[in-house]
Parts: sequence; structure tokens; C-alpha cells
Amino acid sequence: MAIEEVQRIKGIFSSLNLHPTYREHAAVVTSEEAAKTRGDQLQQGIKALLFTNDADDWVIVNLPADKKVDKKIVADQLQWPKKKIRLATPEEVLEKTGCEIGAVPPFGHKQDLKLIVDLQIYANRESAFNIGLRTYSVKIPTSEMKVVFNQFKALEGTFSLEKTTL
Repeated sequence: MAIEEVQRIKGIFSSLNLHPTYREHAAVVTSEEAAKTRGDQLQQGIKALLFTNDADDWVIVNLPADKKVDKKIVADQLQWPKKKIRLATPEEVLEKTGCEIGAVPPFGHKQDLKLIVDLQIYANRESAFNIGLRTYSVKIPTSEMKVVFNQFKALEGTFSLEKTTL
């Protein structure tokens, strides 16, 4: 499942002449499991979360894996009603991204989705994330991730709560 997403992500990296390191590992679902299994720092991970406003509007919010999304800021930025924004269900995630929860990449999804990037991602020298499968990930210089996010016209800003998820 989601091998198409793996190939799509690899194609995007290749087309942009970027230098990811591809990694296979035990299946992971949470950011904490991923960091531990891959030997990365938790904050290096990019957590990609799908949100909707129940009006068929969708957005992927990308933030450091040690942070939580501030849904109110996301809703404000997208001009969505604060009471309508919600995290997508596992079924919706699979339908819109082609991936199971825990395998959603920050970009390159099955459907064309709006992307939001928390600026704190750029504080890391390297970023790591799964790319379509819970057993397959990349590590890439964060400066190269900025190239990818620019290519997808991602909206950048501060979208995380002050507290970490730890």
C-alpha cells in the first residue's frame, strides 16, 4: 500500500536534484516511534497532519514532530470557522493522501492538497519523515525541504502551540 506515494516522492526529489537518504525500518505510526526507530531527534521529524473544515476544504499542516498544531491559528490563516476545523479521520487520510496515518509525507499526495509549513521546521539542519509507507522514510537537508515547500507554494508561518508534545 502507498508504494505509488513512495515513487511520487522519489520522483519529486529527483526532478528538483535534491539529495535525500532513503531508509527502510520497522513500521512506525507515531512521531516518537519514528524518531526512536530511525535514530533521529524527535524535533527533526516533520509531522504531516490532514485537516478539514467539513466543507470539502483540506490542508496538510507540517510541523516539527515535537510540536502540536494550534488549530485556531490554522483556521484563521485559511479563513475557516474555528468551530469547523478538525483532524481528518483515518479513512479520510487514506482517501485524500493515499497513505495510512503515520506514513503521510509532507507533500506529494494522491490528491493536490494545500500545504502549510510551520517555520520551526527550518531550525533543524536535517529533516526526516515517512514517505507513503510506515516502513520507508527519508532524511534530507532541511534547506532542500525548503526548496520542495517553495515548489508546492506552501504557506509558511507559526502554526504550533508553545508546548511540545513531550
